[in-house]
Amino acid sequence: MATADRSVIGSEEWCAAMSEVLADVELPEVQATVEQRIGDGNGGPVVAYRLVIDGGRAHLEPAPEDVGSSDDGDVVVMSQSRTTARAVRRGELGALAALQAGLIKVSGDMRVLVAAAEALAAVDAALGQALADDDGNGADGPTPDAGVDGG
Repeated sequence: MATADRSVIGSEEWCAAMSEVLADVELPEVQATVEQRIGDGNGGPVVAYRLVIDGGRAHLEPAPEDVGSSDDGDVVVMSQSRTTARAVRRGELGALAALQAGLIKVSGDMRVLVAAAEALAAVDAALGQALADDDGNGADGPTPDAGVDGG
C-alpha cells in the first residue's frame, strides 16, 4: 500500500487503503455508520468519509457527493475543523474534551455511538498507527471515530 494512495484523506484510494488496514480486525457484532466531515468552518471545502461497521467488520468509503444537503437518518455525523481533527489525531486534544467544548459537533442518534463504542475503539487502535505513519507525509485527518472514545 503506497503512501501516495493514502495522502488524500477521504479519497477513494485513501478509503481503500484504510479499509485494508481494517480487513483483519474482528469487531463486535454491531451496526454503525459514522461520517466524518472535516472543514475550515468558513464554507470552504469539506473532506468527508464514512466508517461502516457491520457483521463484525469495518471499512471506509467516501461520503456521498451531496454531503450536507440531507443527512441519512441512520448515519451519525461528526463535524470538526481541520485544526481540531489534527489535534485529536496527534493526541494534543482529547476527543471527549473537544466534544464537550463544542469543537466536534455530532448529529444523529448518539445511541449508535454508545452501542458501537467497543468496535469504534478497536477501529481507532487499528487505524491509529497507519495514520501516524502518514503524519510526516502530508496526510491530514482524524481517525474515523475521532470524538468517540476520548482520544
